[in-house]
Amino acid sequence: MKKLIFILCCFLCSLEFFGQKEFKGGLIAGPVTTQISGDGLGGWDKFGFAAGAWVNMPLGDRIGLGLSMKYITKGSKTKRDTLTNQSFGFYLNYIDVPLLLTYDLVRKKSTLTFSVGPYVGIMMNQKIRYNGADTDIPIPFNKTDMGGQFGVACWAGQKLFFEFDITSSILPTRPNPSAVNPGSYYEKGNYNQTLQLLIGLRFGGGSSAAR
Repeated sequence: MKKLIFILCCFLCSLEFFGQKEFKGGLIAGPVTTQISGDGLGGWDKFGFAAGAWVNMPLGDRIGLGLSMKYITKGSKTKRDTLTNQSFGFYLNYIDVPLLLTYDLVRKKSTLTFSVGPYVGIMMNQKIRYNGADTDIPIPFNKTDMGGQFGVACWAGQKLFFEFDITSSILPTRPNPSAVNPGSYYEKGNYNQTLQLLIGLRFGGGSSAAR
């Protein structure tokens, strides 16, 4: 709870900064699929969701600086074995705060907003779920997840947009417990990776459809 309060305070302070400028903001939510590189499970078999709020401050006609805060479920899991009926998965929940540079590609009938930048994720909780039972993780994940995000949003009018985001940890989220080659970047540790398909709503100021 203390971590959540701290993050909310930082986000509200940033809103105060953005509020001194012409800015746009709103809500965003949708399903995500995730995996953990280096965990040995493989595949985008864990599904979850992300939900939060965003603000964007224009820096020019088409360039802006965006900040968002999202609650997001990450992790990985195996498909349930049809013979043994066994399943296993890592369930990791974060508050992600991306800081993004945005660019609006304006066409006659549509607007696309591209975004790229770093994010910091703050761990809220973590667990292993084995055959439906929750247990602690023997080698826990780090409290922070630092990575990068790339996304593209397609606007459906002045207020509504659909966004696809790809994120990946840049620094390991925990040491790899079964590394064969510790010198390899991908075997050095575990890395969170997500694919996000989100629906966004804008309620801020500004006259253009692009955020």
